Amino acid sequence: MGNIENGHPLYSEVRIPDELSQFLRQETFSLLIKGNTGTGKTTLALSILKDLDVNKNCLYISTRVSPDQLFQYYPWIESFFPKSRHVEIAESSEHNKEQHVFVDARLDEPGSLFERITNELMDTKAPTIVIDTWDAIGFLMDKEALMNNAKVLQTWRERARAKIIFVTESPEDDTFDFLVDGIIELRQRHHNERLVREVYLSKLRGVRINRPLYTFSLNYGFFHSYEHYHPSDFFNLEYFFNPKHVDKNFLRDNHFSTGYHELDEIFGGGFPLGSIVSIELDSHVNAKIALAFLSKLMVNFIAGNNPMVFQPIEKSSLDALKKYQKSAGLQDDLINVLPNLEGHVESHLEGEVSSQMAQIQEEIEKIRTRNKNKKVLTVLSAETLRSSSKEGTGKSANSALAKVKSNSDLSIFISRRSPDSRHTIVSQVADIRLSVLELDGTMFLQSETPWSHLYAIVVQPEREHGIKLEPMV
Repeated sequence: MGNIENGHPLYSEVRIPDELSQFLRQETFSLLIKGNTGTGKTTLALSILKDLDVNKNCLYISTRVSPDQLFQYYPWIESFFPKSRHVEIAESSEHNKEQHVFVDARLDEPGSLFERITNELMDTKAPTIVIDTWDAIGFLMDKEALMNNAKVLQTWRERARAKIIFVTESPEDDTFDFLVDGIIELRQRHHNERLVREVYLSKLRGVRINRPLYTFSLNYGFFHSYEHYHPSDFFNLEYFFNPKHVDKNFLRDNHFSTGYHELDEIFGGGFPLGSIVSIELDSHVNAKIALAFLSKLMVNFIAGNNPMVFQPIEKSSLDALKKYQKSAGLQDDLINVLPNLEGHVESHLEGEVSSQMAQIQEEIEKIRTRNKNKKVLTVLSAETLRSSSKEGTGKSANSALAKVKSNSDLSIFISRRSPDSRHTIVSQVADIRLSVLELDGTMFLQSETPWSHLYAIVVQPEREHGIKLEPMV
């Protein structure tokens, strides 16, 4: 998340979907933000002000919570609105005119509210006004009077070249939809007991909506949406195997750092020494994503002249890591590539699979013997064990698994999640189980054992840190 002070980022992490961002750059507009309680409407409204860098001519009318509470819930507002916290609805002095104003309107009648808004539209050049929420006004007026006043606001808004954002907690109510220029709805649902937040772009006048649905997080009180996953982001693995990721002290307190402080905290310091890690990929997830995710760990291993045993997963290779190895002047024998058995498994050539599995076990044992004072990392395809888990050969698979574990300081198995989500031989015994999945076009990682929230997998080329994980909160 960048530099953090007192638990909050020192720079903005606001990220608005591209289509919505285009809409917000228009000279004047009216935007309706819909969503049930707790979906993030206020966070989005405040984040829009931050994204637009609105530092004058701003009026935020709060009908649900006091401005003091807003500053408590969103500490970053203090630095963005440094001059004034709020004024009461009756205050309208010249002194307050140029200040960022949060109005506590919880006890005010609709008439005084409309008067305040229209005064702002008439007296201020191109203001930005947020009404949070519109429901509080609507509850106190009949429908006809409400619509007439809304039409008046729209007329004055156009004349003043203003921007008005209406927030409502009645997503099913569409009576006001035809009046506004833009409509977005915030939703939340659960996937495998994890919270998923979604923003639906329903209407953005003047903007072509290419992708109406995005996932987003409210981490640190900012609205942050996620770009849709592009497989091409992971094609060039050379980018991820970066010497800038090297941490030669990555083994601490009998834990290997994962390279991600979020996961290290969840796992009590990282991957435990001597553990088995299972990484299960969803059907639409490219295997290279798993290698990109593991790149920091792999670089740390070989940077300390520790050997790694690797089995290609779905034709993926480690050419990028070998290139790094050569450029860093490391030992030639650090990366040991084992045969890929996936084709044989699919063909059910069990005799050949059994023979090659024995060769793999023997090779890992040799590497362990040659490197008694080093740490050995093993990364294998879990498909290698699949044929041995068939009827009558379960003991063989468990024996192979035990052999790999006994000769490795860290064993990682990568597999495809089965359609029925059944546990595999590896996942049944793994100390840590991770899943990589795609939801609404965004790539996520979640820990099954131990339990964790969803983490968005974000590629950040501009910062040269490869991948970062951002929690869905």
